[in-house]
Amino acid sequence: MRCLFVLLIVNGSLWLAVSARAQVSPDSKDVSNASPADLPVPVKSSAGEWGYQDKSGTYVIPPQFDRAEQFSEGLAVVALKRKVGYIDTTGRSAIPLKFVQAEPFSEGLALVYTTWGMNILGAEEGYTFFVRAGYVDRSGKFVIKPRYVENAASFSRGLAAFKAGTNYSYGKAKWGYLDKEGKWAIQPQFDTAGNFAEGLAPVAVFLDKKSNREKWGYIDQAGKLQIPAQFDDARDFKRGIARVFLAEKDPKFEHMRHPHGQWGWRCIDKEGEFVACAAKPAPHQESSE
Repeated sequence: MRCLFVLLIVNGSLWLAVSARAQVSPDSKDVSNASPADLPVPVKSSAGEWGYQDKSGTYVIPPQFDRAEQFSEGLAVVALKRKVGYIDTTGRSAIPLKFVQAEPFSEGLALVYTTWGMNILGAEEGYTFFVRAGYVDRSGKFVIKPRYVENAASFSRGLAAFKAGTNYSYGKAKWGYLDKEGKWAIQPQFDTAGNFAEGLAPVAVFLDKKSNREKWGYIDQAGKLQIPAQFDDARDFKRGIARVFLAEKDPKFEHMRHPHGQWGWRCIDKEGEFVACAAKPAPHQESSE
């Protein structure tokens, strides 16, 4: 504890004021919003272990891990002896290595897996049952308790794409979106689901029986389809533009055919209209989120 002494003159009299100031430890510095360039980066040593170096190339966290990932919101995923946890930028354990898999923090929560489950009929072509996953806060406490899952994603714009496991009918579950209380904000109904960006998320809502392909469109955060499912693949919106894929010629897209006849990756705006991929969005298209 440091004290600040200040001399004051009050009504002609001299007073001594003492103000207590807390001494801030360098280790308590908030780096959750630090620039990536200022954070240690994971580097694999010649011995095969992972540590972290600063931008000068000096190890600030000695090599000691089997796997190490980039810092996100002040914490980084590390793995050792088949257990996964999180460290802070000083290398100290922030969340013990106790998970089987973990994702980087996003919006204050991290997706973690507590069991690998049981694989049936082989890793490549078989099915995996009894996988459990949940979401923890920066203290390691489960905010959304582990549950059976087939697949899951990190939080984006307050929602996380989640495909709950049913244990007895693998592959028949649908994707939905959880809120930060673990409740369904958007009920499971999609064949595939992506992250929200700029208010929209790419989803595959049905399987085209004729071409045997998923068709992709975009939903808003209420789960309403804003851009019809008509593409063969779709990516997140960035600055008002998203990349979509057309696998084959479709008469309804003929007016937007590339001058040289190619199909493939194109770009759309938030109205679902084709635009030049290099075009800069108008000011009103910029995300305010």
